[in-house]
Amino acid sequence: MHVLGYIILVIHFLLLLWSAGGFLEMILPRIPWKPFTNPEFPNWLLIIHWGSVLFASISFLYGYFAQWTKTPQIMAVAYGLMALVCVIETFGYMTSKTKYLAMGAEFLTYTVILLLLFKNKYFIDYFN
Repeated sequence: MHVLGYIILVIHFLLLLWSAGGFLEMILPRIPWKPFTNPEFPNWLLIIHWGSVLFASISFLYGYFAQWTKTPQIMAVAYGLMALVCVIETFGYMTSKTKYLAMGAEFLTYTVILLLLFKNKYFIDYFN
């Protein structure tokens, strides 16, 4: 396996754990870790937030292990959904001084991964 494959695989495994933790925070009265969930976000938005992260992580993990030919396309959809949620959170609810920097970093990450999935020879060969 190519080193980039390992890196992106680890990223999506961590996203899976993060989203599972986020959902647990929503349903359990107490959790044994520092909360992942931003208290500024309403519950309706958190369901979409954690759902989009869960969708992206499962899509990539399944797509990678199954060598599903539509993995790059489904990841474009997943990252598009995550980016939309990020815009809503950033402009509607976040108060941090670094919120725009965080949004830019998130968008850059999605762009780099999608460019790799669509343009890198390893991923082109892997998913065909």
